[in-house]
Amino acid sequence: MTDLLGPGEIQSETIPVLLRQLHDQAETGRMTFQLGTVSKILHLHRGTVAFAISNNRDDRLFQLLLRRGAVSLPHLMKALQASLKNKQRLGEVLLSQRRISQEDLERALQDQLKDIVCSVFNWTGGTWQFEKGPAPAERVTLKAHPFALILEGIRRIDSWARVYEVVGGLNAEYRSTRKAPSLAEKADLLPGELQILKFCEETRTLSEICEMLPLNDFVVCKVVWGLLVIGALMKA
Repeated sequence: MTDLLGPGEIQSETIPVLLRQLHDQAETGRMTFQLGTVSKILHLHRGTVAFAISNNRDDRLFQLLLRRGAVSLPHLMKALQASLKNKQRLGEVLLSQRRISQEDLERALQDQLKDIVCSVFNWTGGTWQFEKGPAPAERVTLKAHPFALILEGIRRIDSWARVYEVVGGLNAEYRSTRKAPSLAEKADLLPGELQILKFCEETRTLSEICEMLPLNDFVVCKVVWGLLVIGALMKA
């Protein structure tokens, strides 16, 4: 078990393990991840990530909306200028200018927060530091269970070497745990991913799991990793 008092170095399995431990201990406070000049901060309330902040320009709402084509570039630039001039949040300005609906804005803000959290899963260097304390009040809070964030973060990992270190070779054996059904619900698993837990009600090798599912084997292995972290799967 990782010492949450930190600080600590970020290694291959650090981020998912930390989020699981923070959830298990129902911690409230501020987790800071630092890699070079990039800083990403998660505010937690009773083990759940409530808000996320990043100083990386690619994590800004402006870029997310632009990538999606949700708002045109001229309209975004106009709204950004008004935001800076009036010291308003970009989303509020876009709403007042009727460039985006309340529903679409809320969806974009949720995705922005989730993207910031999940982006840290690809880090294999840098440092982390957790400080206990009350989470600041925010108008928008992340509506995702920590287990769902862990699964989504691992899904976005692009290094096979990291995944292989955890899941092992094709002969590695797995079995679903007694808590698998309830844990799977919290993790918001996709239908194909749920089949892994059903299939592993009996001990199965990684090779058998990959052969059974009509999914990319790399994706399957990442889901197996995520299920191990949340405790829905165990190595037999």
